[in-house]
Amino acid sequence: MKKNALITGGNSGIGFATAKLLREKGYAVTICGRNKERVDKASSELNVTGIVADMANLDDITSLSNKFIETGLDVLVNNAAVAKFIPIEANTEEDFDEFFKTNIRGPLALIQALLPALKIKKGSITTVSSAVTNNGLPNASIYAATKGAVDAFTKSLALELAPQNVRINAVSPGAIDTPIITKLGLSEEQIIAIKEHQETLIPMHRFGRPEEVAQVILAQLESTYVTGSIWSVDGGVDAY
Repeated sequence: MKKNALITGGNSGIGFATAKLLREKGYAVTICGRNKERVDKASSELNVTGIVADMANLDDITSLSNKFIETGLDVLVNNAAVAKFIPIEANTEEDFDEFFKTNIRGPLALIQALLPALKIKKGSITTVSSAVTNNGLPNASIYAATKGAVDAFTKSLALELAPQNVRINAVSPGAIDTPIITKLGLSEEQIIAIKEHQETLIPMHRFGRPEEVAQVILAQLESTYVTGSIWSVDGGVDAY
């Protein structure tokens, strides 16, 4: 019987690349996202199951988790997140709520809801964190705070869930060439300039590819003696 995997935010970027890799490795993959058109397009392209679900919505999380309660779940990849870069003086109450509900409450609520299914299969969880937790980035204080919380809950849950045969880890990507940078409202020239500057700060002098993060996620899922770990995928930035 195939192992089954659920990937949140699986319709683009790291989530899409991870879904593609797990599908190629023989997993039965389900992706979810909050935009129906994008989920439908990605699931069709990948030949996987697509479900519309918003990780900021607790009802969506409950409905999503119910699909795995009887079958069990081998793999959960918490990838969905809000990533916006806002000066601290410009952050609103709505911004705080959006970051918190999607980046922290969402993954934790989904883990909580899926725990019975994960216990059935002695499953593994990977949550996507960020290199920004160890390396400051202007206008990213709230985003960085939520990803720092991901690192913290990963270590605590690793100890809590180990006796239940459920593992949890995190990956910490640095600069990865995903569509997220196109959502910042910048011109193509500005984006090129930012990327060229960033590349000078990366020891490997290039952006990473989503497929390279997916390979690390797969390694965590299949490395059965690894839990509570946070693996950097940042071209060497964290070595500074």
